[in-house]
Amino acid sequence: MAVRPPPPAAYLCAILVSGAAAGEEIRIELWSGHPAARVESAALLAGGLRLTARHGKLQTSQSEAPPPVSFEPGTRLDGHPIAGKLTLWADGDGISAVESVDLEEYVASVVSAEVPSAWPKAALEAQAVAARTFAMAQKVARGPSSRFHLRASVLDQVYAQGGATEAAKEAARATHGEVLTFGEAPIAAYFSASCGGRSEAAEEAFRLPAGATPYLAGAREDEGDPDRPWTARIPLREISAALRKARRILAPVSAVSVSERTTSGRAREIALGTSGGTRRIGASELRQILGYETLPSLLFEVNLEKDSAVFRGRGSGHGVGLCQWGARGRALHGDGYRAILAHYYPGAEIRRMY
Repeated sequence: MAVRPPPPAAYLCAILVSGAAAGEEIRIELWSGHPAARVESAALLAGGLRLTARHGKLQTSQSEAPPPVSFEPGTRLDGHPIAGKLTLWADGDGISAVESVDLEEYVASVVSAEVPSAWPKAALEAQAVAARTFAMAQKVARGPSSRFHLRASVLDQVYAQGGATEAAKEAARATHGEVLTFGEAPIAAYFSASCGGRSEAAEEAFRLPAGATPYLAGAREDEGDPDRPWTARIPLREISAALRKARRILAPVSAVSVSERTTSGRAREIALGTSGGTRRIGASELRQILGYETLPSLLFEVNLEKDSAVFRGRGSGHGVGLCQWGARGRALHGDGYRAILAHYYPGAEIRRMY
């Protein structure tokens, strides 16, 4: 999920006071930078329309047009069904695709992508409220003139393009219009897959100003979340190559250790031994460089074994806010979605936005 400051309270309060329409629209960037796109619909000829981008303009085999170009709901983009209105933009020689959908449909799709439909109902409902809250906060933070409000990936929220499960739709209906608020404004409702048994404070994970997110204090034991241990063995030559490619550290790396930790025990800073001395790098930056799948979380220990750095950790994701596996555990023990949300976002209130 992307890290953005909490939205202006006055602007968000205006939304809550006036009430958002049931048809509140959200714009999702499906992808960007693609060299070409194929759009198919009943209104187009058989085989659809192939578009490319060149010098900021969209082109077909017969014409070109300044962006954006929009298509009504019911199209297919590169073979994938698009439920909402599709808009294509040209950025230099690359194409960006944005889908506009109803907020409640979007929430159901996020729940479908983020949480297995077989999980307890309360876990899905808690995810629905968190996803709706995060979406509204991002929409306001990016502003009404922004091309999109969220990206359809872990950079914001994973989006089940083309549909949602019945369980996810029911979770959205059961919590229709509900958002988490603090001081009458929707909160930055971060969530991750697994906190490894101990959640993280947003201020430490994202380097936010002190007091910016009191409802994300973190460092609370979560008995509902299994440890979910993992191990990553990475040759030092691969770490060196990744750092060179990122233009971060050019000298070969000969040692790796955690030099600083957060209150929850997650790595904050990494010390790297090189021929030119010890270099330090933020743990979150190193995780990004090596890959989020390679290092699922920052709750790890690291040791040298022969010519490799062996990371042994727990959890998956940044560990801030709602823990999806922890929510599942709490739901299995009988907690409703409101109790689950109260545990992960202490001090926040649930309000119906529309």
